[in-house]
Amino acid sequence: MRSSLYIASIYLFLSLFTACSKQTADSYYQQGKHFREANQPVEAMRSFIAATRVRSSEFTIRGRSFSNMATMCRICEQHETAYALYAKSLEQFALAEDSLAQAYALNNMAWEKAVLSDKKTALDLIASALSVRSEPPVQSKILESHAAACLYAGEYDSTLYYCRLDTSLSVYLDILRAQAHTFLFHNDSALLYARRVLQQTDNPRYLDDVYFILSHCDSAAVADDIRALSSSRTDIQRSLERNDPEWMEAIRLAQSTLTPPSSRFTPRQIVLLLSAVLLVLVAVFCVWFIRHRARTSTLEAQCRALRKSTSLRDELHWNDYPQFSAICNARLSGIVGKLEQKGLSEREIRICVLVLIGFSYAEIAQILFRAESGIGKDKYTIAKHLGVSVKQLRETLLSIAFNHA
Repeated sequence: MRSSLYIASIYLFLSLFTACSKQTADSYYQQGKHFREANQPVEAMRSFIAATRVRSSEFTIRGRSFSNMATMCRICEQHETAYALYAKSLEQFALAEDSLAQAYALNNMAWEKAVLSDKKTALDLIASALSVRSEPPVQSKILESHAAACLYAGEYDSTLYYCRLDTSLSVYLDILRAQAHTFLFHNDSALLYARRVLQQTDNPRYLDDVYFILSHCDSAAVADDIRALSSSRTDIQRSLERNDPEWMEAIRLAQSTLTPPSSRFTPRQIVLLLSAVLLVLVAVFCVWFIRHRARTSTLEAQCRALRKSTSLRDELHWNDYPQFSAICNARLSGIVGKLEQKGLSEREIRICVLVLIGFSYAEIAQILFRAESGIGKDKYTIAKHLGVSVKQLRETLLSIAFNHA
C-alpha cells in the first residue's frame, strides 16, 4: 500500500513538473522581447518562432510574434520576407478577431509594398486598413505609409502633401520630407529636416539616410555636417543590422519558417529516407529471390525424378491427355495449361514436357518411337511458334513455368 502511494506521488510530481515546465506562447513571446532588447537577435528570433508553433488559441500572441519577426526583417531591409511575415500576423489577428491589430498589420504590409515600389498594392492595403479601423492613431500610421508609397514611386510633391497631413512628430516623417526635398532640389528644406533628424536620434539607420541626403545637397552649409558624419561613417555602416552576422542568421531563421513543410528536409532526413527505401527494395528482392529459388528447386527436383523414372509413359498417363495434363500441371508448375494458352497442340505439348524434363533428341525419339529428324522438325516448329531459337527452347519453357503462375 505504501509503495503504491510512493509511486502515485512520484507520478503526480512528474505530471505537475511537466505541466509547469511546458512554456506557453506568451512566455516564448516575452522571452523574444527580452532577447531583442538585449540585442540578441538569434535568440529573439528563435523565441518568436517557438511562440508561433505552440498549439494553443493564443492567436494574438502568435500574431505579435510574427509581427516582431517581420519588424526585425524590415530593419535588415529584407522587405519581401517582412511582407510575408506581416501577412502571417494578419491571419492570426483575424482568428483573434482583433480589428485594431489587423489594421496595423495591413498598414505594415502596405509600407513593405511601398518600399518595394508596388504603389498600387500598397494603396489597396491602405484602403483595407482604413475599412477595418479608421481612428486617429491608425490614420497617422497610414499617412506615413501613403507618403512612403509616393516617395518610392517618384511622386515627391505627393509625398510632401501626405507628410503635411500628418501632424504627429515622427523621425521617419522628417526623413521622408528630407528625401522628397532632396529629389526636388530644395536644398534648404532638405537640410532643415535632415538636421532635425540629427537632433532627435542617433540611430545608425537614420544617420545613414541623413548622410545620403546631405551628400546630395548642393550647398556649402552642409559641409560641416557631412564632415562630422563622414568621420563616423565607417562606424555607422558597421553598426547597421544588415551587416551583422548575428542579424543575418536571425533573418535566415525567419525565412525558414516561410518554407513549405514538404521542402524542409534536412540532409540527415534525406539519408534516412533513402536508406529506408533501399532496405525495402532489398527486402522485396530477397523475398522474390527466395520464392524463385524455392520454385526453381521444386521444378528441377520434379524434372530429375521424371528423368530417372523407369516407366515415364505410365507415370504421366501418356495416352490419356486429361490425366497427363493434370499430372504435369501438378508436378511441373502448371506447364500444360500455360502452353495451351500459347496455342500449342497436344502433340507439341507432350514434346515440350519432355524437353522441359531435360531429355535429349535421341531420348525423346526413343520415348515416342519416332525418328530423331522428326523430333528436330517438331522442336523447330515449337520454337518458331514461341518466337525463340531451338537452343533457347528449354530456357523459354522454364521461364513460362516460372513467370506465368
